[in-house]
Amino acid sequence: MAEKELIQYVGDNNTLVHKFTCPDLKPTAERMVHDSQEAVFYKNGQALDVFPGGIHSLKPENVPFLKRVFGAIFGGPKTFPCDIFFVNKVSVLDIVWGTDSPIQLEDPKYPMLLGVRANGQTGLKIKDSSKFVSNVVGQLPEISIETIRRAIKGMMMSSIKECIAIAIAEHKVSILEISTKLTELSNAIISKLNARVADLGIELNHFAINSISASESDLEQLRKTKAEMLKGFSEADIEAYKISRISEARAKARETEGYTYADERKFDVLEEAAKNANAPAFAGNAVNQMGNQTLNAPASNPAPAQSTGKTCPECGAQVADGAKFCMNCGKQLPVASFCPECGSKCAPGSKFCMNCGTKLG
Repeated sequence: MAEKELIQYVGDNNTLVHKFTCPDLKPTAERMVHDSQEAVFYKNGQALDVFPGGIHSLKPENVPFLKRVFGAIFGGPKTFPCDIFFVNKVSVLDIVWGTDSPIQLEDPKYPMLLGVRANGQTGLKIKDSSKFVSNVVGQLPEISIETIRRAIKGMMMSSIKECIAIAIAEHKVSILEISTKLTELSNAIISKLNARVADLGIELNHFAINSISASESDLEQLRKTKAEMLKGFSEADIEAYKISRISEARAKARETEGYTYADERKFDVLEEAAKNANAPAFAGNAVNQMGNQTLNAPASNPAPAQSTGKTCPECGAQVADGAKFCMNCGKQLPVASFCPECGSKCAPGSKFCMNCGTKLG
């Protein structure tokens, strides 16, 4: 019995596809496909089948499409020409990239035109062997990783530049802050790239941006521009900005938790009163009053305090007779004094006794 012909390809990971051309393949020949490979069987320029790892023979039961199209082959010891493409299915993770030219963009926060560059690393693998051979390899005898890198370089650069431009221009991310967005940008770019290379049978299974930056001279000028802009703000402007941001955060918290600014002010007053050891009675009365108002009146329209003619010297609000603290601003109210000469009660803030004329204080 004649020894069977064994066809195989053992290459390195830099070769993605190797074409084996056989002008007189015997039907008894066997092909060894390694675990990291797939073999695409071609005859007359048509892909007939894709074989996974293992040893495969050209029996009709193994290649039913061959039996249907070339049934005469299996009738005798005839040979026939064919091509077998051995496809490397390993993931290649060490493809480095970098923008070939600066991206001209205006920083959104500090008006200045910059030349922005980026670099990083990506990885790819062949996802669909038949599609890759048909759409990329064609009649080439071999395809290397470097060939694929050059082939998809244009797609990569346009997608990378587009995503970086969107982040800086539309999302208002300054080049001085963009290093915090690298993971987010990497995810956006790999999704865009995979959508563009799907028809080639390729999949990017890793993409990372290592850095996005401008030239040192541009960055230095940008920092100077930032410093000059900050000089135009007084300490009061900066403090007002901080207060406005804090107020916005508190307003959102009130909206989420379901209470109003008026409620918050009352809570502040009660808390201040409770801290004052000299006014325990007020604290208790205030808590009771607050509880009654909460039960009997809507939070957005609390019932006003009854007017007694006595006003707070701090905010001018009407206060209850005998109150020691203002219910509106929490200010401690002045206390009436007594004349050391005749003992008469004097109004708060009086400089002389109204009964005997003695100077007070």
